[in-house]
Amino acid sequence: MASRHTDRATVRATYPHDVELLLRGSGAGLSWEVGRSPDELDGATRVFHLDVAHGESIELKVLRGDGAWMAGRNAVIGCGDVLELYPAFDRMHGELLPSFELAVAGGRPLNVRVMLPPSYQEQTELRFPVLYVQDGQSVWSDSSDPFGSWGLDHVLDELWELGAIADVITVAIETSRDRLHLLGPVRDPSFGGGGGGGHLKAIVDRLKPHIDETLRTRSERAATTLMGSSMGGLFSFYAAWERPEVFGGAICLSPSFWWADRFVVRRVDGGACPAPRPRLYLDSGAAASALEGDASTRDGVHVVRAMHRALVGHCYEPGNDLHLLSWTGHRHSPTSWASRVAVPLQLFLPRSV
Repeated sequence: MASRHTDRATVRATYPHDVELLLRGSGAGLSWEVGRSPDELDGATRVFHLDVAHGESIELKVLRGDGAWMAGRNAVIGCGDVLELYPAFDRMHGELLPSFELAVAGGRPLNVRVMLPPSYQEQTELRFPVLYVQDGQSVWSDSSDPFGSWGLDHVLDELWELGAIADVITVAIETSRDRLHLLGPVRDPSFGGGGGGGHLKAIVDRLKPHIDETLRTRSERAATTLMGSSMGGLFSFYAAWERPEVFGGAICLSPSFWWADRFVVRRVDGGACPAPRPRLYLDSGAAASALEGDASTRDGVHVVRAMHRALVGHCYEPGNDLHLLSWTGHRHSPTSWASRVAVPLQLFLPRSV
């Protein structure tokens, strides 16, 4: 019988120096019963070289010296692959911390709740990107908001377990009190508002420095993203547009671009393109029928497309720094946002490999 051709595959597992790591798996000389020691060390990274046959897929998992298995699904590697792992062993899910209040000079305190990724307490040499989310009162699965919850903690846990996104620190800001005032960048003739500038200043001058000082964050703009829905989506766009040196991107689900006679659309159309440009994700639900009369089902699809046209005509490149999606049959509701938020999270927070 002819021998099968093989190519080297490499597993690089990074973890604090003083802990033993072993590798177990389903082939290429690995076993699920006996752990294999690394072939070489590269600082805190243990390097394992495997000879994998062409067309073969090897399932594997890192084992800590005390017998704990790497959390999440088995990793899979093929010939020629280089697999980078930053494993967590003690936690399968993210850690949702108690909410806290942060005083703001000359303004109302910010009520904030943070979720840490599973690897945060173990990967002590790593720093993490940060996602700032508006409407924290409806973000987490234990929310009591009468309009519903995104269950964002469950979405993040599922994506981490799958290995689909980078580990990220999520900072949710409650905006239930005077929400339209906080999130409206200018005053709307019918609904008031106009305090968005002050809310943005509080986030930039008070909240972000506090998070960067107390947690192991990557503080640069490329690792700092905003996210929100409805008025939170409007504010997230506005904040990234006004302070692009701070925020590298904004995820805007069903953004209320109709606010104040399309204020932000007109601002984009008539102003200079920000430098550097923040990456943008815009979406909307869309009624399954053109005859649908319910405004919550129509979900502002036309004004979101108007913003997309303004951005493309101005300075943005679709598919590169601008993404637009329409979700047929999705309503203007937390249930709809929860069902699709995994898409922009994967676009904006990809794993390094």
